Amino acid sequence: MPVRLHLVRATPEKSYLIELPELDRTFPLVDVFPDGRILIAGPRCEWRGEGDFDLNGAIVHPTTGEVRRILLGDGISTMQVDDLRRIWIGYLDEGVFGNFGWGFRDGPTPIGAAGLVCFSDAGEKVWEFPENSSYSISDCYALNVSGVDATALFYTEFPICRISSSFELTFRTTNLAGCHALAVSEAEVLFSGQYRDPPDVAYLGNLSPGRLSKIRRLRMLMPDGSARAGGQLLARGKSLYHFDGEKVCRLSLD
Repeated sequence: MPVRLHLVRATPEKSYLIELPELDRTFPLVDVFPDGRILIAGPRCEWRGEGDFDLNGAIVHPTTGEVRRILLGDGISTMQVDDLRRIWIGYLDEGVFGNFGWGFRDGPTPIGAAGLVCFSDAGEKVWEFPENSSYSISDCYALNVSGVDATALFYTEFPICRISSSFELTFRTTNLAGCHALAVSEAEVLFSGQYRDPPDVAYLGNLSPGRLSKIRRLRMLMPDGSARAGGQLLARGKSLYHFDGEKVCRLSLD
């Protein structure tokens, strides 16, 4: 069933509301291109037969309302746009191994079989996590795109993987598992909690050659001094953003 979405863009000086056209996307992920176009992706995408599949990505022109549909694949866990207008997508295990017709019987290989894929703003796949890497991705838990670079954390071994603008990979081992968000600076990484951690737990570590070092367990506190009790955490660049029904809070490595 189509629903109408509204996007709020906020800066320290002002905020404004963008009304989007009705789209049939459930639990959409949203980001904005450098030129102001808006990317909306539905996490699920069904393949029903040759030439019959969902186009689960929509690029919306905020002024004209024009919508262009693209295929981004099933099982999207996280999505961000970089400064070169490239679309970075991490996939959960169903997007890697197949579901909703992808990867079964006569179905094609899942779009997200590599676990992490970079698309052009025309929806063309320009890079995917390489098969010959020393690691493989079964489930992309966290993605942080900043400028023209990306950082990912993935199951099973949860290394930190930094991908340069030219798709060169650098790995660092960690002893963390299950973190779903990470903020990144040149020297440090701030993670959300691990499996079974309460929602106020975070971890801070140093980016040393080949590994994450000096890992410290922290608590995330709200502006009133109370412990973070729930909500959603998203990361971009050096910051973690907390969202709940009443407020947005930012925790930064600056």
